[in-house]
Amino acid sequence: MSNLLKLVQIAKRDLAMEDDSYRDVLEQCTGKRSAKGLNDIQLTKVLDRMKALGFKPKRKPQERAPEVAKIRAIWRTMHKQGFIRNANDVAIDAYVKRMTTASNGRGIEKAVWLKSAQAAEVLEALKKWHYRLMAEVITKSGGRIPSNNDCTGPAGYELLAEHYASNYYKTG
Repeated sequence: MSNLLKLVQIAKRDLAMEDDSYRDVLEQCTGKRSAKGLNDIQLTKVLDRMKALGFKPKRKPQERAPEVAKIRAIWRTMHKQGFIRNANDVAIDAYVKRMTTASNGRGIEKAVWLKSAQAAEVLEALKKWHYRLMAEVITKSGGRIPSNNDCTGPAGYELLAEHYASNYYKTG
């Protein structure tokens, strides 16, 4: 079943059309009393007629990339820790636009518009920036960057963020 035919069926249901009324609309628009075998042009005519009768198609809500919530959380944490001045969505969106400009030439205006792969790139860049800022505070205060769990190198982002939060960032 084509998407247009599905939409016509949804319109019929939403408008609570009786079968005879539905078939009358089909006949007025296409000359046929059945939707079977209608092409996309004919189905579009039927759908336009149903819209004129009051049908309002509902858009599926766009799925937000799961990384966007993490971007917001890290951004707000950086604000609380004093690394950035502004925690609002406008500031996050400006960062997202700046970080995505290289990939498409114009940048993506809002974090919620990011696709998962794009959001992952922005998230990794944000984590690297936050890591550098936390490491700078730790070393300037005479501390050392903790080792990773295998003691084979410096801690990764999560471990450093946890270390920083418990040893260097004190809530008011």
